[in-house]
Amino acid sequence: MALRLAATGLLAIGVSGAIAGGMGLTFGKGFVAGDPSDITYTKARCADYFEYEPSARTCEQAATLHHYGEVVFYRLAAGVLGLMVLGAYLWARRRWAWVSERSALPEGFEATVGSTLFGLAAALLLGQGASQLAVGETAGGGAYVSAGVVSLAVAAAFAWSLYRSLSRGWALAERKSRG
Repeated sequence: MALRLAATGLLAIGVSGAIAGGMGLTFGKGFVAGDPSDITYTKARCADYFEYEPSARTCEQAATLHHYGEVVFYRLAAGVLGLMVLGAYLWARRRWAWVSERSALPEGFEATVGSTLFGLAAALLLGQGASQLAVGETAGGGAYVSAGVVSLAVAAAFAWSLYRSLSRGWALAERKSRG
């Protein structure tokens, strides 16, 4: 169960990186990775940013480009790691029977954990993004929104799985009560 949840989480992070990249192309890289307007940079930090992004014209632009690369490419790398974890799990499940044996946990437990964790992540990330955008601070808001949208979709998928699991349990209980 934990391995499947970890793979799902890493894959979701990868998808959010692709969405953040699309947002950066659509709304500008500052929307995804810009620093708030009250941030100031020391000369030493600006020198670091210009070292990372020599094509930038200003320190703010260098910082934004550097952070954008981190937001998008680190998330995409997490997605690749998620594919590797999922592949290893599927390979192990085919190779060793004990990997695919039914868990001692009740049916629906994994869906409960997944819908809860991803639902909380969606609420926090979308809340942060919405509050930032509501006060007119668009710089960096896209990073929260892209991750929140993906978390919400994954939470909904787990919630649907939980509903189906509970429905099967309710139907079984109904049949048993009828005798």
